[in-house]
Amino acid sequence: MNELATIQGQNQLTAIDAAHAASNRSSKYGFISSRAIIDSLVAEGFSIRKVDIQRTKDETKQGFQRHIVRLQHQSLLPKQVGDYFPEILLMNSHDGSSALRMTLGLFRLVCSNGMISGSTTDEIRFAHRQISLSAIQGGIMRLVEGSGRITDAVDRMGAIHLNQSQMKEFAERAIALRYENPNGNNIFQPTAEDIAQKQKETFRWENRLNSVTRILRPEDNENTLWNFYNRVQENLTQGIQGGGIRRITAPLADLSVNRDLWNIAESYLN
Repeated sequence: MNELATIQGQNQLTAIDAAHAASNRSSKYGFISSRAIIDSLVAEGFSIRKVDIQRTKDETKQGFQRHIVRLQHQSLLPKQVGDYFPEILLMNSHDGSSALRMTLGLFRLVCSNGMISGSTTDEIRFAHRQISLSAIQGGIMRLVEGSGRITDAVDRMGAIHLNQSQMKEFAERAIALRYENPNGNNIFQPTAEDIAQKQKETFRWENRLNSVTRILRPEDNENTLWNFYNRVQENLTQGIQGGGIRRITAPLADLSVNRDLWNIAESYLN
């Protein structure tokens, strides 16, 4: 069963189906087939939710570039619509741009949005050498078995209510993951042009701060840490029309921002 093809279409899956490494790799480079890994995981009760392929203009990397596959396991599926549940993110490449990485994330059904844990304990890496599929399967199952840590964090976030000062701080830290804070730019003896430019940048910054906390659905109305994090996460990654925030379209940038944003949320648990 070509389950990947039913999600993205064959024209998007050349990097998944690569049968060998890119031509820029030496004979010492260990090729790890993403197709073989995924097929073996599907046989173990996983299903594929989403596939992202990194864009490249380098012809030598086309068809071998980094790709991210989000996998669900039947033991972790939610009981009702609106629940979140852990998922596994599998990242691989065949051009030497990344190791084989497996990390723990979250998927929220209510908004079809994916998150990612920022903890290094929720990630397993394999260098590109010849390794067995059983070792990779074992690593992923360890993540599945340890998914309680991330669900416990969500429960704790749901029990914490943020005050106005904390929400403003959270929003500022979140926006700073993508945009520069103009209030941190101290220009010595600024010109009139400098002042005018800073005023424009400050307006954009304030607009983004107001937009990133926008409530898109009733489920996120309460100001718990979990609800507020979800509001900010969705707006910051999916973008807000007229809010000065563009949707993140690059898979690696999306992972980076999501990882850092999770770390910000967890910092309020300490």
